Amino acid sequence: MTEKKARIEFIDSLKGFAMFCVLWGHVIQALGDGVDIFHNVVYELIYSFHMPLFFFLSGFFFVSSMKLGFREFVQKKITQLLLPCLIWAVFYSFSRIILSLFFHESFILEKEIKSIISPLEWPFWFLKELFLSSIIVFASLKVLKRRWVAILISIMFVMIAPLCSFQRFLLPIFWIGFIMRDNIDVILSYSKVILFISGVLFIFCLFFWDGYYTIYISPFPQIFDIRTHTFYLSNLGVALFRFLIGVLGSIFFVFLFKYIYRKNTFFLSLERVGRYTLAIYILQYAVVETWISSLFNISVDIWLYNFVITPIVSITVICICLLLINIINRNDFIKYTLLGSSYQKVKISNREIK
Repeated sequence: MTEKKARIEFIDSLKGFAMFCVLWGHVIQALGDGVDIFHNVVYELIYSFHMPLFFFLSGFFFVSSMKLGFREFVQKKITQLLLPCLIWAVFYSFSRIILSLFFHESFILEKEIKSIISPLEWPFWFLKELFLSSIIVFASLKVLKRRWVAILISIMFVMIAPLCSFQRFLLPIFWIGFIMRDNIDVILSYSKVILFISGVLFIFCLFFWDGYYTIYISPFPQIFDIRTHTFYLSNLGVALFRFLIGVLGSIFFVFLFKYIYRKNTFFLSLERVGRYTLAIYILQYAVVETWISSLFNISVDIWLYNFVITPIVSITVICICLLLINIINRNDFIKYTLLGSSYQKVKISNREIK
């Protein structure tokens, strides 16, 4: 096995692990009986690093996108990340209308129209934020040329731009992944030291981490409002700590998987999940956040809930999603529109499954 192939395989297994964490966190939230999930110990741990890890890996593999022209790049990202958001927004809106008519319930037509025409109302916030990060990084590098100037200007832009709370948190992490890829040979020569230091610091930070520090509870406001000439620094300490623990967790798990990866059934299963993270993320929304959350509500011992019931449900959901992917892959057009794959990737995926 070549070093290049080994590195791809361990990253796929890491993405599979991260996707399981996403499902685990969503299931903990969906099956809960009203308990404060933001102080659930497993939920807190997962939400300290899992989305930063995905943005870190997205930045790590962004180098190949810089070879594209602007038009080709934007078209690719729209079809890969935004088209599924729009298609599923239409599907969910029509589903709500049909169910309302069937059960003779009222619905607000204006609200349903808004849910379709307004990108802010579309599902899958992660895909929309990843699209924004990709566009910002691509445009800043193409226009400003010098990398450090592009990094500085783009981060300064999201710090003062409205509606960029998630970007203020995740764009710098995307940039860190991008920088690490360019310096990977030097970084790998210190991999053991990096693994140890990042692990110790990440665990240390967890003692001070609180679920209320997540971006959902403690948003990152504009540092400076140009219209009112006002500085907003109220959540800056929380924002910096959230960024620090997210970066440390991302680096730690990347180097941890580099060392523990083995060619066995466990990691091969994670690899399979890791190859379809985008599709699983999209499909789990319907399975977990729409169906399971409305039908089930569990109140049991917290340890049984966290370490038996929710992991089993999460694994089951992943298996259901993989089965649905297998079915959807039989039609290139459906795969392209529902799961954000390019036509070329559709054909590759079909060969993999067969």
